[in-house]
Amino acid sequence: MLCREVCTISKRKTLPKISNRSNNQGIVIMPFRKLFIFAGLLFACINIAYAQSREVSIVECINIALQNHPDLMVSMENQNGALADYHVAKAANRVNINATANTVEYLKEGRSSSQANVPGRDTTIGLFAGIAATYNIYDPRRTTNIDVKRVSIDYAKMNSVKVRETIVKDVKVSYYNYAMERETASLRKELMKKYDEKLAKTRILYRIGQRSALDVSKAEVDFESSRIQYERSKNQENTARTTLLTSMGIMDDNIEFSPGAIEDLPEVRFSVDELYNLSKQNYPELNMVLLQKRIGKLNVELQKASNYPTIDITAAAGFENQNLQGAGAFGENFQGGNWSPTLHAGFTAALPIYSGGAISGKIDSAVSQYNSILYQEKKLKIKVKGMIRSSFQEMTELRKQREMSLLMVDNARKHLKLTQRYYEAGVGNQLEIRDAELSVLDAELTLIKTKYGYMISLANLSNLVGLGEKYLCSKK
Repeated sequence: MLCREVCTISKRKTLPKISNRSNNQGIVIMPFRKLFIFAGLLFACINIAYAQSREVSIVECINIALQNHPDLMVSMENQNGALADYHVAKAANRVNINATANTVEYLKEGRSSSQANVPGRDTTIGLFAGIAATYNIYDPRRTTNIDVKRVSIDYAKMNSVKVRETIVKDVKVSYYNYAMERETASLRKELMKKYDEKLAKTRILYRIGQRSALDVSKAEVDFESSRIQYERSKNQENTARTTLLTSMGIMDDNIEFSPGAIEDLPEVRFSVDELYNLSKQNYPELNMVLLQKRIGKLNVELQKASNYPTIDITAAAGFENQNLQGAGAFGENFQGGNWSPTLHAGFTAALPIYSGGAISGKIDSAVSQYNSILYQEKKLKIKVKGMIRSSFQEMTELRKQREMSLLMVDNARKHLKLTQRYYEAGVGNQLEIRDAELSVLDAELTLIKTKYGYMISLANLSNLVGLGEKYLCSKK
């Protein structure tokens, strides 16, 4: 069963130093008053420490990340943008009403439309001002475009799911990695102390002639090596802590985590093929590529529809001045007597005849993009199945390694007890005890790596399948 990991978060605070020194003009504080003040300060410090330190589970860390991570905010804005694009596409089904002003031409007396008329010479220029309404009666691209925008909304929603699952996975991996580095640094510190003690004992034995200069040199090298490894592990711990804070969307560096230990390793109850089948239904990226296929297919239909005609109907109502005056009598254009109410109505039909190859080029581009999506889908399926198989095999090996590590730790501890008994019996020496203690710590280091490596692989597998560890590892 899954263990309950907790971590303690505490702010790094330093209390001000309190000085009991007083000058000769000050008031002398009686001993019982000093005791009372000290007790009050101690109680206040305890309250401060309690308020600033509490246990935080990994679930709470995930919730913090989901509330703070900017990637999730971006995905939500992308959803809003897709919804807005859908409303824009649906607006093509509605009447568009605009205030308009445009020039119009009227034939002069004695001229007919069958003659060749020159604008301005054979016509008079007028002005229309009013309200115009336009409605599209037929456009084969309109319905297809609405379908594209509708599927784009689903794609944006699935992308939000993908971003959310990625954030959760990153928090889990960072959490386990930080816990591993923290425990590793603690054991490295113990190892450094043991090597220091071994070096001190070796030097003592060298002085009394029971060890050679070569033994002292080797002990010094081992101690320096352990100190370097400890400093490296501390740096890795700090890096892991920063990575965890970043994955949670936290910018405060004054937060220190203390993850809890893991006791049992949950075992996955599905086979590789079963996990892949679950992934095809639940993994966000596989669902996203299916939506991309639908969008690509609709885009092909949208570009092909450009070869068909479009029909619009237009109606306008307002006032018109049929004979605009020039600069000499420009003010008369605004007199009410020169304007008369009017109503216009008509329709417009457009059929593409020649576009210079633009329409066919757009169709070919859409088909190429659709075929590219098909290849990307195939590539993604191969990648996902390979990653699932790799994670599953890695977990199987790590579980075996953990069992061997537990056996190593148990044998190392038995060897330490046996060495201590020999020393108490006067047969062994303290260096042999130090070596046995180092063997225990080395075995525990191996156990830590296999334990947290397993949990990291499980988090990656859970992300690939699109289901939580509890479902993957619960009993049937």
